Amino acid sequence: MNLLKTASAAIIFFSAAAQADVALTQQDLLGVWRIDKESVNADGHDARTGVNTTWNFKNDGTFEGISGDPSDKHARIPESRAVLNYSIENGKLLKQAAAGRSKYETCAAISKEGNSLVLKCPNIYFFMTKQ
Repeated sequence: MNLLKTASAAIIFFSAAAQADVALTQQDLLGVWRIDKESVNADGHDARTGVNTTWNFKNDGTFEGISGDPSDKHARIPESRAVLNYSIENGKLLKQAAAGRSKYETCAAISKEGNSLVLKCPNIYFFMTKQ
């Protein structure tokens, strides 16, 4: 019976650890990141792909987002650009939700391995690769 309780506690502990956020630093983010896909699902299925998007995090607390869809021949402009503010607080990314707005959203890193990063923002997961 004691062994069963210990095994159950270990499973709960390791399950919680697997879901724990990865603490980010500004140093982790600096540079250009390509958004490989965006999904409402943590495992990335039913992801939106094909849009060429990069985020360039700078040391001054801003990042430039550049996005374009090469397959959209009817686009009014070939790409859109926005400069947004960001900061790192308690290991999480706080980023401006949209240019010119005062609203910020908190994004947590759920996975960071080598040049790959998965960010969980309020309504979407970003699967990213550092360039």
